[in-house]
Amino acid sequence: MAEESKFKFDLPALCVLENEHHYLSHLMEIWHVIVLSFERDVYTVEEGSEALQSLRKLIVEFIEPFKNHTDKEEEFLFPLLAKYVGSEQGPVNAVEEEHEEIDAYIGHFLHHTRGDLSGLTMQEMKDVVRDAGEAFEVITVHFVKEEAILFPMVTNILRIEEQDKLYEQLYTSIL
Repeated sequence: MAEESKFKFDLPALCVLENEHHYLSHLMEIWHVIVLSFERDVYTVEEGSEALQSLRKLIVEFIEPFKNHTDKEEEFLFPLLAKYVGSEQGPVNAVEEEHEEIDAYIGHFLHHTRGDLSGLTMQEMKDVVRDAGEAFEVITVHFVKEEAILFPMVTNILRIEEQDKLYEQLYTSIL
């Protein structure tokens, strides 16, 4: 018998976002194994070069669903919460800034891994991979913050009609 996926939240709009967090975390775990392998010095230079190319491919595949997810949050969730708690400072502002930080880490990684990577030393590869590791860490903490701070706000602050409308807006595929 298959084990059911457990959601922390019952509200349909939050189930959509939480499910997306689960999926994105699954994708991240796949590429984070490569990051950890670089940190643990398990690769030769040749293996590292291949692993770096694999890491780049996995992160490129991760970008579209991640961006689709963050776009939905920025278009629908954040403005709705900002009506009640503001957006100049506080939790909405903090998570929006994290989106920018994540984009910067991923963008930096992709910038430095385009073209021919065969001439990189192991240290250069490790330096570049550090950006992917930082992105993983920021995203992981970001999801925890959203689920611990923003999601309860949706339940506690938004009116039922707003919660229902939010569900309709968020119920789209990130793939």
